[in-house]
Amino acid sequence: MSPFDRSPTSAGAEKGTDDKAAPLGPRVLVVEDQALIALALVADLRAMGCDVVGRAGSGEAAVEMARQFSPEIVVMDIHLTGRIDGIEAATRIKAERPTRFVFVTAYAEGPERKRMEALGPVAILAKPYHPSELNLAVNVATRRRMRRPWQATAAPGE
Repeated sequence: MSPFDRSPTSAGAEKGTDDKAAPLGPRVLVVEDQALIALALVADLRAMGCDVVGRAGSGEAAVEMARQFSPEIVVMDIHLTGRIDGIEAATRIKAERPTRFVFVTAYAEGPERKRMEALGPVAILAKPYHPSELNLAVNVATRRRMRRPWQATAAPGE
């Protein structure tokens, strides 16, 4: 079976897996308003060993779910239903907790790119993404040490 197989079996939905088993990978929140893409993201992330803690379809729901579940990584689309877009939702989440972001968007090279880059995401992936790109981004995100605001301004040796 291919590591990029998106079937339910490869995502751990069958084979008698228990949702209460201890997750081995990072806690991930998926924010995507297109149901099929969201399901593919969830399946791909679970196949990589991630603990998908929730799925949101709007920016407002993303902010609330991030408060509730404290994900380490948020996989975020930028064009969402609701009053706030994915970039604004990411800004609000980041203001409350150290979270790593992977943007997955059809507008990776569009006018919003600078707004995304200002948040320091781990990656900006263009749709349609390849599961290997997502896998690489998640691996980088789990290994990247989060910088604290005071570390950027501290003098060397302090």
